[in-house]
Amino acid sequence: LVNAFPRESVALYNYAMRGENKKADELYKWFLPLLRMDTVPKFVQLIKLVQQEVAMGHERVRAPRCVMAGAERKEALDTLKAALAKRPKV
Repeated sequence: LVNAFPRESVALYNYAMRGENKKADELYKWFLPLLRMDTVPKFVQLIKLVQQEVAMGHERVRAPRCVMAGAERKEALDTLKAALAKRPKV
């Protein structure tokens, strides 16, 4: 998700490296639902979907993968929508 959220990714790293634990924790709590998309079998499709939705790429994937569809797609988009609604300023 670094490609979809580069500012947040860099900020999280910098907060952690500088020992700014409170800031790092707050940003991590916001980021965690999105980061969990990277831990499931369809992580490639999920990340590419997120990248498309934030105008940082396209959801196209190479065979044998297929783009997200149905309830899985809706759940991913709902998670993303909730995160974007509370996107922190970094």
